[in-house]
Amino acid sequence: MAISKLNFPGEDYKVTLQKVVAYFKEYPGVYAIVLTGSLARGKAVKESCIDMYTFLDKKHLKTLASDLASRIEAYSRLGGRVCFYKDDIEGGIVFGDVRVDIGFTDGNFKPCRENSFDITRDDFETTIGNLFAYSVSLHQKSPRYQRLRQKYLPFYDDDLRKARLAGTAEEFDYKIWKTRWLAERGKYFAALDALLEAQRIFLQHLFIQQRKYPIDYVKWLKEQCSEILAMPNLYKELTSIVNGIELTKSAVVNKSNLLEKLFKKYRSHT
Repeated sequence: MAISKLNFPGEDYKVTLQKVVAYFKEYPGVYAIVLTGSLARGKAVKESCIDMYTFLDKKHLKTLASDLASRIEAYSRLGGRVCFYKDDIEGGIVFGDVRVDIGFTDGNFKPCRENSFDITRDDFETTIGNLFAYSVSLHQKSPRYQRLRQKYLPFYDDDLRKARLAGTAEEFDYKIWKTRWLAERGKYFAALDALLEAQRIFLQHLFIQQRKYPIDYVKWLKEQCSEILAMPNLYKELTSIVNGIELTKSAVVNKSNLLEKLFKKYRSHT
């Protein structure tokens, strides 16, 4: 899609995106640039960030940190400055009132498989969803990006799906148990944290089950329940889990029971 066809919340967004894309199109090793986030989905408003990812070959991905100084200088010439870093790499650049959140990848995505309790501690499904299912391509120098899209869309392979479903189901049971175990010992904040993680794992399991990629497990839930999962009532059921939580043993255990019932209800959906 041409940048001019995007629905920008302001002209400064368009100008900023054009400058950044023009710079990275000429950056060594770059083979694709994609727009993600609310702007890609046509839902950006004033003060939204521009979210984008730059795909580059493995060799140049490894040398990003060593080339950071030259990129900082380039941003300065374009009227921007780095506002935060991800380790040794820039993560956000501010151009006046517009912030660009940028990520880099070589397109090699691997789900965590160390053991079943760790299988959901990655962002595999949300990464694939945002970079391929809900993104807008701004630049492609080779067919590599399209080959990646074909690999992951409409969904990844059945063997991997089966393993991810088993892992998320097992971890959900563990987190529900942990919620109750902590509540019984009066560790209510820790129990609440486990409960919220169990809710996130429930959502991950449901998206995998439905062969749909999520955008996020915390943000834009109402939009995702309605538009992606086609389950508008699910959002109300999710809010019932967190509404009016009291930090007592019985209250937290009751909420865990509600979430467990919700998991069993939607697990039967095909």
